Amino acid sequence: MNAPRFADRLLKLVCAPDRLEEVQGDLHEEFAYQVGRLGERRARWRYWQDVLGFIWLSVIKRRQKLNVSTYQTNPIMFRNYAKITWRNVLRYRLNSSLTVVGLALGLACGLLIILHVREELNYDKGFSKADRIYRITSENIGQKSRQWAATSPILGVEMQQQIPAIERVARFHRPYPDRVFSYKSSGGELHQFEEKSGYFADSTVVDVFDLSFVKGDPRTALKQIDAIVLTEALAKKYFGDEEPLGKRIQDDLDKRPLTVTGVIRRFPFPAHLQFDYLISMSTYDKYVDKRDRESRGWAGFYNYVLLNSNSTRSAVEARIPEFMVKFYEVKGETRNEILATRKTNLQPITDIHLHSKLEKEMGPNSDITYVYVFSIAALFILLLAAVNFVNMATAQAFNRMKEVGVRKVLGARKEQLINQFLGESFILTLAAALLAFLVFRLAIPFYNELTAKDLHFGELFSPANALLIIMLVSLISVVAGFYPAWFISNFDPINSLKGKKNQVSSVTLIRKGLIVFQFSVSVFMIFGTIVVYRQMKFFQSKDLGFDHEQVVAVKLYGREMWEKANTLQQELLKNSAITNVSRISTLPGDRFGTDMLTPLGKSEDASQMRFLWADENTLPVLQIGVKSGNNFVKKANRSPLSFILNESAVKALKLNSPIGQKVAALGDTGEIVGVAKDFHFASLHTTVDPLVIVQDPGQANYFLLKIKGNKLPETMQFARSTLARLSPESLFIYTFLDEKLARLYDSEQRVGNVLNVFAIFAMFISCLGLFGLSAYAAQVRTKEVGIRKVLGATVSGIMVMLSRDFLQLVLIAILLASPLAWWAMSQWLQSFAYPIHIEWWMFAATGFLTIAVAVLTISFQSIKAALMNPVKSLRAE
Repeated sequence: MNAPRFADRLLKLVCAPDRLEEVQGDLHEEFAYQVGRLGERRARWRYWQDVLGFIWLSVIKRRQKLNVSTYQTNPIMFRNYAKITWRNVLRYRLNSSLTVVGLALGLACGLLIILHVREELNYDKGFSKADRIYRITSENIGQKSRQWAATSPILGVEMQQQIPAIERVARFHRPYPDRVFSYKSSGGELHQFEEKSGYFADSTVVDVFDLSFVKGDPRTALKQIDAIVLTEALAKKYFGDEEPLGKRIQDDLDKRPLTVTGVIRRFPFPAHLQFDYLISMSTYDKYVDKRDRESRGWAGFYNYVLLNSNSTRSAVEARIPEFMVKFYEVKGETRNEILATRKTNLQPITDIHLHSKLEKEMGPNSDITYVYVFSIAALFILLLAAVNFVNMATAQAFNRMKEVGVRKVLGARKEQLINQFLGESFILTLAAALLAFLVFRLAIPFYNELTAKDLHFGELFSPANALLIIMLVSLISVVAGFYPAWFISNFDPINSLKGKKNQVSSVTLIRKGLIVFQFSVSVFMIFGTIVVYRQMKFFQSKDLGFDHEQVVAVKLYGREMWEKANTLQQELLKNSAITNVSRISTLPGDRFGTDMLTPLGKSEDASQMRFLWADENTLPVLQIGVKSGNNFVKKANRSPLSFILNESAVKALKLNSPIGQKVAALGDTGEIVGVAKDFHFASLHTTVDPLVIVQDPGQANYFLLKIKGNKLPETMQFARSTLARLSPESLFIYTFLDEKLARLYDSEQRVGNVLNVFAIFAMFISCLGLFGLSAYAAQVRTKEVGIRKVLGATVSGIMVMLSRDFLQLVLIAILLASPLAWWAMSQWLQSFAYPIHIEWWMFAATGFLTIAVAVLTISFQSIKAALMNPVKSLRAE
């Protein structure tokens, strides 16, 4: 018969390699003997007890060298401890259940957060050359500095030529707008999809980023012209079970066929670099003008460099200033001008996800602040669970005084008593851990939905995580069990045998302090959730300076749709529910491009600003107010440019009378015809940037439809049929503007939701302990309650007496936690350009909720004790 394999794996994790064979040999011999004596099933249970006993002795007690006799006696000791623990669990069911459940919930929450944090910290670390991969970023130095994740198309290439320490360059460029691909199956069925996640890519990305090819030749797949490489999911989406290699996908926007030359796996680890397809960079070079491909001022490419193994980041960065001078001298700038206005940096790839919020990021990144928040939450919840354990164990200690007295009289040493109670702590912690696994398994789907993560139950059992769990369970059992074990082992044997309980002992003070700690954490987390909720509510309700309700954005896809844009506008307006239609280049909430705007004759006042291209209907559709001047008027396509500036742009240019002034931008000149009131076209994380609205509907990428009434489904069906009739090859893709703006705060909303859940769990765990302690307090004061009732005490008076001490502790917790919570949330709010004010009622609401929950928790036991028959109370032992 084989010993349980998983138990043997646990032995390998805790046993020194040179002792493993001796330990396993001894335990396997015992297992074989027990199989013959008890049968295989019971022998396996005994084997588990033996292994756990060894873990308890070697991990909890930290003994590195153990002799054979220790192995032989330890299982017997552990079995005895297990029996005693089980008897005490049955005898004190309520307290044991509360202890195990509280610890299980704390462990489950802790494991969820730990896996979440580990995933956040492991972003991009799965690349084999991660320590040598850097992204080139640029920074504009001036009145308003901006840092860019995207840089010049040829920056990395020329940097490699001039700095030998750079071994390889890998570039990505995102197609604009999003692509529409189509494919006709062998049965003649047309499959057409919008694809938002893809790039043009150099062939070097295969080696730099360890792309894993399922099909195709990695050496040539991204070298061919008109070649596309798909992920497995995208290949399945288009071709099903057919062979994808050699198939043609049509790029419907550029009317260009692309040949599938490879299929790759997604990265098996979290990475900021996410895509569904890659098109060869040679395809881009073939169809794009040379001036764009070699532009030094256009931030359109993501340049990554791989350094030589013997090079360092600091050494390469030391050579960058000289390189920049040579790179930009061709534009006619002097050395001082170049170095005073620009800076180029190397950003480690492993820093991007948590430490980067630059202009034109590949996608939304997280923030290291939230990693700290989640880590602290995990620590607090685990501490709450451990504090529960200590409180319940010390409260129950007085019920075991006689047992301890008898053991001491029979010769038990203090060390042996500590070992026994530490062993019981380990067994209870292990039981809580098993229950925590079940809670974890049930909670994972909800947690993934809440945080947009993709955690899996199986991740718990990877070698690193299994070791982490063993260490965590062992640490908690020691931390939570040592003080109760030490306290119990110090009982005086004479007083123990007499059953004398010193209620005013140091343990009582410690227990009260731990209750204060528990509720301080709960108060902190409740206050934090209120502040986060109010900030999110503020984002949703703040006046953005324009109307985004009942506004639908429809994408302009394909040349045919652009050519028929005027006709489409007129046809859409025939529906009475559509009050207005405009064309716009970029939607509020997306990143607006930047360029220089220069007043003619005042080049020193030139300023970098955000640009938006629109028609004369855009301001009326969004109901953006005009402060001075006029809105655009309809005019011919080749008319001189007209500009509308927002108030921030006028201030940046220092214009006293902007209307009618000539300005230069985008290689052309035009006239300022109006000044619009400032409106929040980006998220409320930042203030309103200077904005220039250019009248040029030919640059538009969206229709904006203003819809009235409550007939949205019918109106959208009308729009769909109109588009299908006039532009049958185009896709009808739309989004509601208010929903798009709400997604700007997804990260904060998720953090708020998670904090809500963990605040509830923190309060629940704290209340479990309070419930158990109130039950114990009512138990030890049973006779007192009986005497008071005989002497005429009322039920309400007894309830107040039993609850008063606990409520005082809760009030102390509120007073201690409130200043710390105020400081922490004030720091968090500083990250927003428009923070809410922390008001007095938030503290009042937190305090009221905490006290209300505490009263409800205590009242059950208080009412039960107060209503007990005084005759029974006076007879109580």
